[in-house]
Amino acid sequence: MTSYRIFLFLLSLPLAACQGDPPPEHELPPFDGWFNNLVHPDWGGIDGQLLRRSVPKYADGVYHPSGADRPNPFELSKAAHHGEAGFGSKRSRNALLVFFGQQIVEEILDSQRPGCPIEYFNIPVPPDHPYLQGKESLEMPFPRTRYDSRTGYSPNNPRQQLNEITPYIDGTLMYGPGKAWTDAIREFKGGRLKAKVPDPERKKINESFPADNDIRLPFANPPAPRDHFLRPVNRFWRIGNPRGFENPFLLTFGVLFFRWHNYVAKELETEHPNWNDEALFNEARRLVIAYHQKIIMRDWLPRWLQIIDPADSNTFFKVPNYYRNPSEPCEEQFCFNGYSSEIHPGITQEFQTAAMRWGHTVVTPGIWTRAANCQYESNRTVSSPTSHKVHAIRLCNAYWVGQETVDPHIDRLVRGMTSTISEQEDHILVPDLREHLFGTLDFSRRDLAALNIQRARDHGLPGYNDIRQAYGLPRVDWNGINNETVNGGKINKSLIDAIERVRSLYGNSSAPDELDLFVGGMLETTFDGPGPLFRNIILDQFLRIRHGDRFWYENTDERFRQFDDATIDKINNVTLRDIILKVTKIKSDELPSDVFLSFGDPCPQPVQLKADSNQMVNSTITIENCTRLQHYDYFSGSEVSFPLTFVFLGLCVPATIGIMLFLNKRKQKEIAEARKRLAPKRQKTADPNTFTVVEWVGPKNGERTDKIVFDKERKKIHVNDLRRKPLRMLDFRRIEGTAQKVHFRVSTDHENNMLSVRLPGEIDLILKFNDMEEREGFIMALEGFLRDLQINREKHQFTEKTIMDEANTKEKRQELLDTFFRVVCLQGFKHIRSNVDMGHNIQLEELNKIRNIQLTRTEFSEALGLKPTSVFVRNMFLMVDKDKNGFVGFEEFLDLFQILAAGDAEEKAQMIFNMYDIKKQGHLTRQDFSKMLKSLLDLSDTSIDQKDLNNLIDTMYSSAGLSPAEKIGFESFKKIFASEEYGSTLQNATLNITSDAVGDMKQKKSARFEQRRKTFIKSYRTLDRKADNRKSKVRVTTKQKEYPQTKLRQKWFEFISYVENYRLQIFWVTLYSLVTVGIFVERAYYYSVDREHGGLRRIAGYGVTITRGAASVMMWAYSCLLVTMSRNTITFLRETFLHKFIPFDSAIAMHKFIAALALVFTVVHCVGHGINLYHITTQPSSDANCYFREYFRATDVLASFHYWAFQTITGMTGIILTLIVIVMYVFAMPFVRRNLFRAFWITHSFYILLYIFLIMHGLGRLVQNPLTHYYLLGPLVLFVLDKLFSLSRNQILIEVKQAELLPSEVTALKFKRPLNFEYKSGQWVRIACIKLGDSEYHPFTLTSAPHEDFLSLHIRAVGPWTTNLRRVYDANQIEEGDKYPPLYVDGPFGEGHQDWYKYPVAVLVGGGIGVTPFASILKDIVYRSKSPVKFPCQKVYFIWVTRSQKQFEWLTDVIREVETNDTNNLVATHIFITQFQQKFDLRTTMLYICERHFQKIAGKSLFTGLEAKTHFGRPNFQDFLQSLKYEHPNVKQIGVFSCGPPPMTLQVEKAKTAVNKLEGFPTYSHHFENF
Repeated sequence: MTSYRIFLFLLSLPLAACQGDPPPEHELPPFDGWFNNLVHPDWGGIDGQLLRRSVPKYADGVYHPSGADRPNPFELSKAAHHGEAGFGSKRSRNALLVFFGQQIVEEILDSQRPGCPIEYFNIPVPPDHPYLQGKESLEMPFPRTRYDSRTGYSPNNPRQQLNEITPYIDGTLMYGPGKAWTDAIREFKGGRLKAKVPDPERKKINESFPADNDIRLPFANPPAPRDHFLRPVNRFWRIGNPRGFENPFLLTFGVLFFRWHNYVAKELETEHPNWNDEALFNEARRLVIAYHQKIIMRDWLPRWLQIIDPADSNTFFKVPNYYRNPSEPCEEQFCFNGYSSEIHPGITQEFQTAAMRWGHTVVTPGIWTRAANCQYESNRTVSSPTSHKVHAIRLCNAYWVGQETVDPHIDRLVRGMTSTISEQEDHILVPDLREHLFGTLDFSRRDLAALNIQRARDHGLPGYNDIRQAYGLPRVDWNGINNETVNGGKINKSLIDAIERVRSLYGNSSAPDELDLFVGGMLETTFDGPGPLFRNIILDQFLRIRHGDRFWYENTDERFRQFDDATIDKINNVTLRDIILKVTKIKSDELPSDVFLSFGDPCPQPVQLKADSNQMVNSTITIENCTRLQHYDYFSGSEVSFPLTFVFLGLCVPATIGIMLFLNKRKQKEIAEARKRLAPKRQKTADPNTFTVVEWVGPKNGERTDKIVFDKERKKIHVNDLRRKPLRMLDFRRIEGTAQKVHFRVSTDHENNMLSVRLPGEIDLILKFNDMEEREGFIMALEGFLRDLQINREKHQFTEKTIMDEANTKEKRQELLDTFFRVVCLQGFKHIRSNVDMGHNIQLEELNKIRNIQLTRTEFSEALGLKPTSVFVRNMFLMVDKDKNGFVGFEEFLDLFQILAAGDAEEKAQMIFNMYDIKKQGHLTRQDFSKMLKSLLDLSDTSIDQKDLNNLIDTMYSSAGLSPAEKIGFESFKKIFASEEYGSTLQNATLNITSDAVGDMKQKKSARFEQRRKTFIKSYRTLDRKADNRKSKVRVTTKQKEYPQTKLRQKWFEFISYVENYRLQIFWVTLYSLVTVGIFVERAYYYSVDREHGGLRRIAGYGVTITRGAASVMMWAYSCLLVTMSRNTITFLRETFLHKFIPFDSAIAMHKFIAALALVFTVVHCVGHGINLYHITTQPSSDANCYFREYFRATDVLASFHYWAFQTITGMTGIILTLIVIVMYVFAMPFVRRNLFRAFWITHSFYILLYIFLIMHGLGRLVQNPLTHYYLLGPLVLFVLDKLFSLSRNQILIEVKQAELLPSEVTALKFKRPLNFEYKSGQWVRIACIKLGDSEYHPFTLTSAPHEDFLSLHIRAVGPWTTNLRRVYDANQIEEGDKYPPLYVDGPFGEGHQDWYKYPVAVLVGGGIGVTPFASILKDIVYRSKSPVKFPCQKVYFIWVTRSQKQFEWLTDVIREVETNDTNNLVATHIFITQFQQKFDLRTTMLYICERHFQKIAGKSLFTGLEAKTHFGRPNFQDFLQSLKYEHPNVKQIGVFSCGPPPMTLQVEKAKTAVNKLEGFPTYSHHFENF
């Protein structure tokens, strides 16, 4: 073991020898200052608070600037710091001393960056100031200093500004403010800093310059005021000082210390060749920092604070030694002894804002440049268009262009700075600082004295005397500011005058208590140096820095020692002169012995530089003039892009509309081409007198496909729809044999396929054909028709537009007819004028025009709301047309109206009798009577077989006491229709004129109307009860409803009804709106008050609060849209109890409402951002950098509008989103959904892009961190899961076997039932039509029963999709041989009303579209009743409530089928037609009387042909439910199932609740669904 240890020891010897001289192991000074002080780690760290010796005096005690009552800083600058300059230093201080002081400030202090958000404390420019340059008013920008955001909240915690670098003299000037910066300027070879030209041998250190800033280190880079434009930051070199390029003299020190570091590293590498790069760099850094510390404290500071005699260094200020000799006296505040962790090195407010700025008084306006032979060189100016040579480099024109001088002439600059004597030590600042300091683009020149004064106020510093007292000095009066006298050789006379001027500005107060610190301190200045206050502040600061730095080079505490005594002595023997000689080509005899003083200069300056004096030496101007103040409009460059962008976005709306119209036109063209293809097929089956053409009805109603029929026998042209339903007719009998002509107007443009037929007194018939050939064929047939009738015609040629513009359309005619009927009403009700509003102002000319109107038979029938082909209309028309001219004139119609308005029952019965007594024989034959009844039935689209009709006639004859074969006279006619039973009903009957104008008159007669209604209902109810009591105890009555009589009450009634009908929708819309408003208000308040520190509002005003509020509403609204699009979820919830509280069926309406809100706030957001972006682009680019830190731009690139709009993710996505929204909303208009549904569906699919870009829009973090996910995440997850569920469902593609277009716009679809499709009656499916978009599903209830082997749907065209579906399955639109487009079927859904069979008695109530589920249920009930399996239900009552049976005529067939198969009499049906409740006109009254007679003898309805009884009015549910107790006395529980609009289900619920409160009645259970 021992031999083994010996072996290891011998082996380690060569390894130790290889290591040579190891680098010293020292703790390195931290780059950020943290943990320099181990007891107080944050003391001296970067971003430390500036210290205060004096108590802050903010105006509000917290953060408002102090000195609100103090004079304008510009006025103080002029009074205290303006004066004759050009006097040299009385103590031989030179420019090198001055600018070395500036680089010291850059080493220990950086509080120049403004806060964020930027707070401006601008300084108004006085009226007589040269800055105004003719302007009426101007302010010099002054951004307040950045501060600790944890401060400024209360007087106990006032605002505290920050020092962004360490206060230690730790090499920040040479190595940068952080480790990353240091690494960026290193070469990582030989411990060197990176040079522009590599010098591995380091033989040319005295010629080297730092490497170019090609990595774009973030140096301060304001615009050079000489040039007034921005330059890229990569023009700079890589040095440590971020502000090192401010002027060439400061930059010179940056280059000197760059070279000095490399020189020291070279010396170390020579002494220690085995050290690696890191060791060499760290050691060189430690030494360079130490040299810098020594030069500052031992060489520069004594000369800065006081020089009594430059020839005697003993008269320089005595800075206390690092280690104090206890025997030496010291002032208490300066009694420091070595390092102490309790000494805070932080920079004080007084030092930062004023004391260290004492050097501004000794700054020279320029620097001489001197060659090696004492030759003062000339330099070329660049400040004027005509460049010429001057001797000195002017400071004001050298800001931020220092490299131009330093690169070629650094040695000349160093020599020149040692020879250029500084300005005299006084209170005056040279123009280069007081008027021509560099600034920003918008204010290129500034006043440094005014800035210094304003800076102290910004920091809340108190007045001059308070600060003196804080630093242990006595308070003084104005005379005590400077006790030196002119004769004493310490000050000049101008200082005494300056004090007086300043005193007057402060109101001649007795003491300078409110005097600003900078002004007071500068007025203390003597030729020796700063006065006592500034001297104390400066000395205190540097001593604390020295004694609070654990790494100070003189610290010999063994715990913290950095250097041994020999190295410390070596450091103490190095001067700045030594460094200059070693890193430049300057020789020793070219410099004075003390480079900080010009005393003993071997090459004295020719003259003291004097600014703006045109001073000349050797016929050359010594120094050039400064360029003037310039301004800049930051909106420059955005003048075009800003308006063009918004004009473009605005034009996108009409452009999108134009595209939409183009697509519609193209589709119409395709339809026309399809019509051409289908035309031959139609012509084969059409007779020669029938033509299928397209009629243009008018600009509002558009086109329709008609069948035109030439009726030569009746001398008419009939216009019918494709199902041959009459639309209108043209009667040629009136002009037959007259001189009147028929006018043809044919189009001569486009496809020459339009024809207008104009008949006197008729609406124009405007037809469009497939082509010109087809039109000519029609014209030939029409001309033949007219020739047969011996009617002449004239043919004219016009353009299509002219034909349509000049057409006499139905819309134009209707406007005139409305006035016509209004006048008729006014005339007809003259005898009750007191109840009629006679306020219609009709001009005489217009009245004459109206009185000459002749109504055609079609217009006459439409006025009565009847069909023009009906016998009833024909007979009445012939009766009224007394002059037999084929028209009804004003007087003729008035006579009819007066009978109907005021006639008694006998007069009205006589009128009806006369209508059918065509031959005026005084009696009606049985055949005439039969025709009358048939015509009445024809009015309601009802037919009756002959047997039932004969039975009805027999019954009515019998009631009049007539034999079946007798002719019936008027007296017998009265017994039938004007008997005691029906007389009052007939007396109050009138005609239902359907003009809007007459509607107003009807409201005026509401009292009479109510009387008619009550008589009608009373008569019906009396008869009904008589009939029902014989068969059943069930009471089926109608509910009386009082209608308001005045317009105001009618409006109130409509409002109350609306609220009652849509109370749930109103509640949820109101709640949603309130939440939306809350979101908007919360965000607006946040950005107005809580986010005041964000600063953006200060630029954009309250516009930003509006846009941010709108943005949050947009996020909320667009997220909510996803919920309304989650149809599976809505379908599921619809079947839960929640449907009682949430109207899920209104999801689409809610979708539209939310979309409308989203659009409104999107517009607000866009317009607001247009205003905001204008404000932003008019601000300095540096301000924008503060507010939008996520957006990096080079310092030479201004943030124009097009940058924000097109070069940021937020701006670009915002524009894209705007375009998407425009497209989606334009193509979501009802017109598009109706005519271009496919385009609507495709553009609505852009929602995917909408949400993608919406998320990206927020990710840009332009104003705030993204918030979209807070709103979007939940709805998006729900929507995605809902979509995935849809994809996973078994969606079946089914071929449509049969499609039929039923009346009342109902489309019946029948398709084969899949084998695995199981469903229950009353359930519903969702279907998607391939032609309308295979992913858009709409819900419809199955009308087939579960036992049937097919599926069927009955779909009413009420919206764009259902209307388009009807067109798709229109047989006229499908070419021969083509199949019907298939459907995707998804379902079934819902449970329907399956529990009906569990109750002994079940009541089914269907209203409106809600009756659809009962079609399947009724068929299922009958099917089950035939099944051998017994179930509890004994009786089912089906109540159908509908405005008109026409709306659901297909259901009549279903009920008829149920009645046929219901052999067990399980179902009892009652039909309530509600529209007749308000239309008790003459024809309805006649039908009502016939209905009563028919029900007596046939046991079924005259209207429907069903056994189910037809009632007029709304059912009284409470009466009906109560009567069930007597009809079924042993039943204990009755189930009520209602489905329909909310008002109806609400009435059923109220009735159920009321009956359940009655004692002894069964329990009623109500289950309802709303549609």
